[in-house]
Amino acid sequence: MITANKVVLIILGVITVIGGIWCVATPGLTYLSLVWVAGFVMFFHAIQEILTYGKRKSVGLADGWSLAGAILSCLCGFLILISARIELMTGVMLLYILFSWLIATGILSILGAFRLRKHQDTGIRSIDVYTGKWWVGILLGVLLILSGCFGLAHPLIGALSIGLVTGIDIISAGINMMVRGIAL
Repeated sequence: MITANKVVLIILGVITVIGGIWCVATPGLTYLSLVWVAGFVMFFHAIQEILTYGKRKSVGLADGWSLAGAILSCLCGFLILISARIELMTGVMLLYILFSWLIATGILSILGAFRLRKHQDTGIRSIDVYTGKWWVGILLGVLLILSGCFGLAHPLIGALSIGLVTGIDIISAGINMMVRGIAL
């Protein structure tokens, strides 16, 4: 049965992957429009987490960490979109906000993956399909943490390669949305 949440997650995932590909293809423009891109991606990530939270919680696959991640993404996205008018400050601060967000999202992804691993082999096909891919959450989490740490340690290099780093994160978030949408 196709539900509205499933369709919304798949559509948001496709849109997010397209945005990530655009960031990788145009890294200079990505940095110039980083305020817009990061704000909307964080907001889409929050929508995805909120839409799947109730379903995952009802079957015992979600906890407060995923909701905390959604709230963090929503708050960061909102702050970035509001501060876009203050370009000078936002351009500098956004790098640190983005790289910190990557680290936090990576940690939450790893925590969520370990929680999924505990729920393997329930006998319910829709749950087992999703929990069987718990290692993807760990892999994506590690990549996000490494990207965030590198950016915080080398902000100038991070700024020059922001299109690539942001694009990879956006593509992985989009794939994650589509996998969650298909698994619902």
